[in-house]
Amino acid sequence: MKTPFLRTPYNYDTIAASDESGMACEEPSLAQQQFKDECDINNILRQFNITGQLPDMPLSPKYGDFTGISDYKTALDRVITADEEFMNLPATLRARFDNEPANLIEFLNNEENRLEAEKLGLVQPKEDLASVPPVEAQNTSPEGSA
Repeated sequence: MKTPFLRTPYNYDTIAASDESGMACEEPSLAQQQFKDECDINNILRQFNITGQLPDMPLSPKYGDFTGISDYKTALDRVITADEEFMNLPATLRARFDNEPANLIEFLNNEENRLEAEKLGLVQPKEDLASVPPVEAQNTSPEGSA
């Protein structure tokens, strides 16, 4: 019968065994190091001892006026449509806004950017809008057809 080999720090190279059986992660880390302090439990407890409040959850409820949105699906459809329309813009124009639809929306919401938006072809010039005749409302009631 063969005697079993007992590994001890004196007869066994732990570093060599680790190199043989370990996993080497060669890719750069995706961990975002700027958040390490706010994730440290010691810092969280220290802050709790001072303020008596735990940190806010990232998905805490938000309050606001959302009357234009009837339901989740409608809101999601609008976001998806806006994203698709943004992706249909030329690549150079998307790059101008760092490939972020939110940056484009922020740009268009600022009235000071109107002239540049017209040059980029994102909005119609005000002269063109003034020349378009207003659409008259059609009377579709049965009383108006008589």
